[in-house]
Amino acid sequence: MAGVDFIELETPFGRLRGVRSEGVTAFRRIPYAEAPVGSRRFEMPGAAPRWQGVRDAIVPGPIPPQNPSRLDAVMGIYDAEQSEDCLHLDIWTSHTEHDRAPVLVFIHGGAFMTGGGSLPCYDGSLLAKENGLVVVNITYRLGILGFFPHAGLGGLNLGLHDQIAALRWIAQAISAFGGDPQRVTVIGQSAGAFSIAMHFGTEHCPKLFKRAIMMSTPVGIKMRTVEQARPIVNAILDVLDVSPNEVGKLRTMPLDRIFEGLRALQKRASAKPGDIAPPFMPVLDTAFSGCDPIASIQIGSARWCDIMIGVTREEYAAFSVANPALKELSDDALETLIRSEIGDDASSMVLQLRSTRASASPRALLGDFYSDRIFTKQSFEIASIQSRFGRKAFSYSFDWQSPNPELGACHCIDLPFLFGNIDVWKVAPMISGADQQEVQDLSRLFRGSIAAFAATGDANGNGLPNWPAYAADQALVHFDRHITVSRYVS
Repeated sequence: MAGVDFIELETPFGRLRGVRSEGVTAFRRIPYAEAPVGSRRFEMPGAAPRWQGVRDAIVPGPIPPQNPSRLDAVMGIYDAEQSEDCLHLDIWTSHTEHDRAPVLVFIHGGAFMTGGGSLPCYDGSLLAKENGLVVVNITYRLGILGFFPHAGLGGLNLGLHDQIAALRWIAQAISAFGGDPQRVTVIGQSAGAFSIAMHFGTEHCPKLFKRAIMMSTPVGIKMRTVEQARPIVNAILDVLDVSPNEVGKLRTMPLDRIFEGLRALQKRASAKPGDIAPPFMPVLDTAFSGCDPIASIQIGSARWCDIMIGVTREEYAAFSVANPALKELSDDALETLIRSEIGDDASSMVLQLRSTRASASPRALLGDFYSDRIFTKQSFEIASIQSRFGRKAFSYSFDWQSPNPELGACHCIDLPFLFGNIDVWKVAPMISGADQQEVQDLSRLFRGSIAAFAATGDANGNGLPNWPAYAADQALVHFDRHITVSRYVS
């Protein structure tokens, strides 16, 4: 490989060989738990593997088995191998052992069904090079393999248990990469942020990370119990031609057959137009908090943790733009949908929505309603709760909008600005056609603020935007061409 060096280092689990380029060493596909393949499908993550000799960590690992994402038309499509053998980490570092640098651990989103930490769009090399972080991406089980809500297999919420296994590996080994295990910040987007909210309710995580950054957390989506998820389970078993008392057949069923059946199921229209609750997501489980994340946080599950939390201004646009059921939405249908959510106040809510939107198409108004209900209101409630508990909380709204007016400042649009690898992201429809210098400049400021928080617990620093803590008059930083601060008013 021209222009690169091979670097070896010793970890508590064995010796690794990575690739160093432009001052950053990348270690790819590091296993943090036994591969969940064969008889281990649907089982809890096993012990971290140990190895003799030098393990090559120079090639990106596979992403979990999955069907195409419902947000491909927004984020773009990135080629990647898929495999059940997917419990691995990718690490980027410019540091050496004993440096004690801040660590940023990324948990990707994708509705608990798609994505992977090894995708090229999530490359952490620029964060490591320019912001001084040791960056770690977690790849974890998704969809039916990670979040099948059936207690009769190996366990519930397997993907969340995978994440905990990964965080334990990081706690044991990150110092070998120059990271400080006492300065670990987890950062998650969408399903990844929801995962962090779930982890607050466990006894393990205060020992595994110090701070949390939550991007576009859909905590307004109500969780289900196993019993409430039974109709979903039955629909999945039906499309796979498996009777409820033969669920064990899923352990050995070929993946091609499973995902073909799931594709057929995904094509069925939602019972409620505009519903974005994924069929696979965590279920209420006493291994975690046993209640919705917002309720858990309200009673103090995260009172030990400083947070940064934010949304994009028009989260829901990413989901509605390609939804044919919403393209011809009428005014009457809009009011009916909102009434199903809030009751008799629907008419006044529609008037309120119209007063803040141009142009006020029914689809756009429904998007504003759901953006606030699913993402915005609850996210800033979390900031308020943490402030009341005496923790630091920093909040933002990412307002920079796509050149595509139908997308606006949609869900996921802040991700390119976090990672800064614009040459990869520029093919994403949501930023296609944007001024590349503007994107790079805003990325420098956005990820600089995130890196400052990860390093010190304070989002401020030299050359960075002024970012008051949320407790100071419910301060909200707006990231756009011009960065401003406002007071959040629900």
